[in-house]
Amino acid sequence: MNNVESNILNLSWHKPVDVQEKAIKELSNLKGNEVVFLAKKSNELCSKECWQNASVVLKQIGYPNNKAAFPYLMEWFQDLNHPGVANIIDLLSEIDKNELKPHIEQAILKAMEEKDEDWGLGLLTLINELKITKYFDGMLVQDLKTLANYDDRSTIEQ
Repeated sequence: MNNVESNILNLSWHKPVDVQEKAIKELSNLKGNEVVFLAKKSNELCSKECWQNASVVLKQIGYPNNKAAFPYLMEWFQDLNHPGVANIIDLLSEIDKNELKPHIEQAILKAMEEKDEDWGLGLLTLINELKITKYFDGMLVQDLKTLANYDDRSTIEQ
């Protein structure tokens, strides 16, 4: 196991706080494909117990160094209760909306293909939180609302 993998495992909320903090500090220097590795491996190596701290690391890495992880960050919205979702929304709120659009669109298409209502709702929430509904084709947003059984009387930006 390499150093990055062992640090990802040390992001677990089951580890002592000092071990978690050291892993966050060391992983915050990742760049390029290593950032993708973090985004993917935090799920594969230790699942939800690492996600909160992984989201902290991804935010600390900052844009543009975390740009390669954007497609993987969309998976966080498969369930709004996933640890770290609020950090990911905050991270993405600082990114140019045109930069995010293709990644969000790809996630929408995949959520619709998989008929994943929860992911649809998560992506609608992301779009609303970022106030970017106008960046997307109206039919795509409507199809997403249909998938998520979303009631238009709610707070999604029109």
